[in-house]
Amino acid sequence: MEKKNRLVFTRSNAAAKRKFDEAITILEYSVMLVEFFGLQEFNNIIAGQLRLILCETKNTRIKREKVTIDQSLIKKINPNPKLYPIKDSNQMGNDHITEELFDYTKQRIELKLWRNQIIYKIDIEGKTQEIKVIDFIKETANKIGGAHAESSFPNKSIISDGHTKIMLIGIAKGLFKSIGRDYKKHASLNLSHIMQKIEQSTLED
Repeated sequence: MEKKNRLVFTRSNAAAKRKFDEAITILEYSVMLVEFFGLQEFNNIIAGQLRLILCETKNTRIKREKVTIDQSLIKKINPNPKLYPIKDSNQMGNDHITEELFDYTKQRIELKLWRNQIIYKIDIEGKTQEIKVIDFIKETANKIGGAHAESSFPNKSIISDGHTKIMLIGIAKGLFKSIGRDYKKHASLNLSHIMQKIEQSTLED
């Protein structure tokens, strides 16, 4: 019986790891296509993959009690993932947005704490409005993906489209760094792969 359970568990882990690797590869290519080729259409892919990897949750009921189940891919391959924290100076508004969102000199923090960090802060009509990482990713994925879910942002246009793109790429690069993935190296390999495919296609024609 133990052997059977262990086999099922191993297969389950392998499937989760495969899905995680696929999501990371899709994210990597999408960031590259936006960053190097200016294909803004891939921002919706970036937002969707970030939600799938880091913020996917499901609301259900257990014994009549409402509970939220974490279905993020990163949790399926690592029960206690940790990511680099946001720089204190990046809790800002429209005048100061860069891709360098995270502090790689500090210790990585648990996913729950990471999600609840303030990624964006702005004063609107004398009131300070703050947006958490998890809310930014989910809302952006819904907005760009065309979902009609009601926004939890205090103001639907609180973040400009240009800054949204910068922040999405910044979060993706922070994720790559947190899991030890060399984005520059992989981007170079991906570009070479694309070029080889184009050359092969040209020769075949």
